Amino acid sequence: MKRNPKDSHDLFSPDEGRKMPLLTIDDIEIPASDGMTILEAANQAGIWIPTLCYYPKITPSDSCRMCVVEIEGLSRPMTSCNTLVKEGMRIHTDTPRVRNIREEVMKLVLMDHPLECPICPAAGECEIQNLTYRLGISGSGDIMGTRSGEVVKNWPLIQYDPNLCITCLRCVKVCHEVIGAGALALHDLGYNAQIGTTDGKVLDCDFCGECVEACPSGAMSYKESKNLARSWELRKTQTICPLCSSGCRMEMNVKDNTIVRITTNPASHNKGTLCVGGRFGYDFIHSEERLVSPLLRKDGSLVPVFWEEGLSHVSRKLQSIIIESGPDSVAGLASPRLTNEDCYAFQKFFRAVIGTNNIDSEARFSFLRVQRALELTCGVKGVANKLENLLETEAVLVIGIDPIEETPALGWKIKIASRKYDSNVLVANSRDTSLDPFARMRLRIRPYSESELALGMMKVILDLDLWDGKFVRDRTTNFLSMKGLLDKIPLKGILKRTGISFEELQEASRIFAQASTASIIFGGDVILQENGLQCVMNLVNLALLTGNMGQSGASIYPVFEKGNIVGLCDMGVMPEYMPGYQDMAEVRDFFEKTWKTRLPFSRGKTATEIARGLETGEIRSLFLAGADPLTDYPNAGRWASALNKAELLVVQDMFVSPSAELAHCVFPVASFAEKEGTMTNIEHRVQRLNQVIPPLSPTMPDWSVLEELARSMGKSMGFFRAADIFNEISRTVPLYKSLALDDLKDDGKILTPFQGTSQRNTSDRPYSFAPVRTWEAPDREAAQYPYEMIVGRSMYHFGSTSTRSKKLLSLCSGGYVEINPEDATELGVKDGARVEVASTQSAFVAPAKIASRIRRGLVFAPVNFPKFGVYRLFNENTNVCRVRLTAL
Repeated sequence: MKRNPKDSHDLFSPDEGRKMPLLTIDDIEIPASDGMTILEAANQAGIWIPTLCYYPKITPSDSCRMCVVEIEGLSRPMTSCNTLVKEGMRIHTDTPRVRNIREEVMKLVLMDHPLECPICPAAGECEIQNLTYRLGISGSGDIMGTRSGEVVKNWPLIQYDPNLCITCLRCVKVCHEVIGAGALALHDLGYNAQIGTTDGKVLDCDFCGECVEACPSGAMSYKESKNLARSWELRKTQTICPLCSSGCRMEMNVKDNTIVRITTNPASHNKGTLCVGGRFGYDFIHSEERLVSPLLRKDGSLVPVFWEEGLSHVSRKLQSIIIESGPDSVAGLASPRLTNEDCYAFQKFFRAVIGTNNIDSEARFSFLRVQRALELTCGVKGVANKLENLLETEAVLVIGIDPIEETPALGWKIKIASRKYDSNVLVANSRDTSLDPFARMRLRIRPYSESELALGMMKVILDLDLWDGKFVRDRTTNFLSMKGLLDKIPLKGILKRTGISFEELQEASRIFAQASTASIIFGGDVILQENGLQCVMNLVNLALLTGNMGQSGASIYPVFEKGNIVGLCDMGVMPEYMPGYQDMAEVRDFFEKTWKTRLPFSRGKTATEIARGLETGEIRSLFLAGADPLTDYPNAGRWASALNKAELLVVQDMFVSPSAELAHCVFPVASFAEKEGTMTNIEHRVQRLNQVIPPLSPTMPDWSVLEELARSMGKSMGFFRAADIFNEISRTVPLYKSLALDDLKDDGKILTPFQGTSQRNTSDRPYSFAPVRTWEAPDREAAQYPYEMIVGRSMYHFGSTSTRSKKLLSLCSGGYVEINPEDATELGVKDGARVEVASTQSAFVAPAKIASRIRRGLVFAPVNFPKFGVYRLFNENTNVCRVRLTAL
């Protein structure tokens, strides 16, 4: 970011000829980057300058005067946090004059600051305490009366003690500048100044915890953890958060094998920032609902058994089914919550031990659609775009997603790009989103019309001659055939289906096409719809038409909810590809030699085909490794019927999920904090997951359950540690080839998806336009079911696992259905009243949440809460259905 001269003291005229100013600090010559402040240069050189209001994540305030230095040639001391370096500067950081100023500042702070360090939540890591000690200050000569302000305890999760507050404004600025929530503000001035919520009500925000992390004095603290341990009692372990696909790095703070709190490292790729899930959602690990022993169905009920009995029963039953009906009568579904090692072991177990390719996951309805679209248009198998590159984009189209709900780290990047870098944000959604205040344009499109919006923008861009002709000619194929199909689609029909005006469409198209770089971000509303594959290809076509592909700040960003959905597919948990998206016919000999066994020749079944196989009896046994089709898969009602027909249903999970309730055997597994492994985020960044605490006895990692079962069947896979599996991955998966665990320290390593063989083109031009077509959702039962329901996730929950977190439940305690205020009035429904939501498939009852962000005729429900069974209302391959609402 170019620095705003209003934010810094530029004391000398700029010297354009020198990029690396040379200055002297305390008689030490230091080269500094152009635009760097004195404080930054000193920190880089290891020279200490004390600070209080300074915080690296925010713009400098220069309000506390603690960081003053003397500069030769200037009569007054200057604050180093916002004074830019200049060639030839001679700076002194520890003169008598400077020391006197710092001592006076600290004495002013200590005059009315409660000296209750033994019981203060910040004891041991308090910046005031540390500065007082380091500066050699024994106290203040003038003691004012101790503050007696009322501690704010009615906020969820966070507590504010105004008596400890030094009004440095770090919490306010980090909330505004980093998160973009604007939830905190300074109230009153002078001695009565204190921090409060912007609207004066109970704190209602993103609950990222950044205000607590920024606080230097303990005024902001975590309510639940502040009295559980002293800072010096905590053991910190670096690991990654698996709850969403951004894979943020974090530090788990442990005392007596109990996770007490989460902190972060500002040097991490997520800049030390976490969302509500990463900061507070960890307590499900210690949930009393955790499975603590295998369960085996006896006399119609699941009862606890020892591991030996559970493994022996499953092994015997499984071998009997294979002998009678063949290995293709067995199938498996895995979860994106698993590590890469778990996923690799899962597919190896089925291919090398069972002898079938009948494996799949919920990625069938999301990631694999995107992967197929990218293979057809870009020739790549996978995605890899750094989130940081969004700060370089001049325009960004955010379509069919609220990133703050699905992948908060991505949403914060967009806010920063808009606020600090003046990026033009275009938000296209059927609902209001958290990015609307940061958007240049808000397009309120109808559900299911994202594909038509892309087509409409392409038509306008071509009509206005704003397309990138050179890029299209030099780097793409099939443009004319695509354009011929596009010309046949009338713009009038597109406008009708999207529900926006021609003027809105034209302005959005101009902004996007005229940007030097532009990116497209899309999520579940695009990917999960019945027309998802075509919709993704239309968005890729739009990027290609404007030349926004294959360069920094110009690309597409598909967003997936679950943590390791990219790694799961990289590891080959799908019937059509071996690990690394390799064709079985091409690598059969290699894997048979590596695994020392024959591999199946059958094609294998997808998730939908597995359900059909269960219904017909063709599939007799199903394994669910962390997967819960009754909660996470479309048409969950059909899955409930199908699972009931399985002769052997085996589940590996931390909890008894709705699918596990139907199981014949349930194996308890370790949480992400209790095992080693790796995960791959949406940047294709491979990172290490480190074991933080011992596994809850007698659970074990998912891969270990599969290895034990393989040994029980007399076919060990040869895995003794997670590292054994990773080493095999590095030998068999081309994208991970020669990757070593030592390469994954700190921020891990971003892998670049390889170009694979595809049917798209054989020229040296890397991209190919896909055929376009319009599509309109069938108007199923519109009269009897007048509302359209769209589903997603709650802002405070990630999948269903987080609903076991008491802290996250304090923010969102259960399922609900959002209804437009006018529709609610028409139905006679009040906020919180029970409403029946019914489709042609099923129904559920939930409290109403009256929300103006929902347009008339549309309702929204989160899918995080299993007991509501929201997906039972849906047909396959869609996330929108028509429903009827009835007030109860």
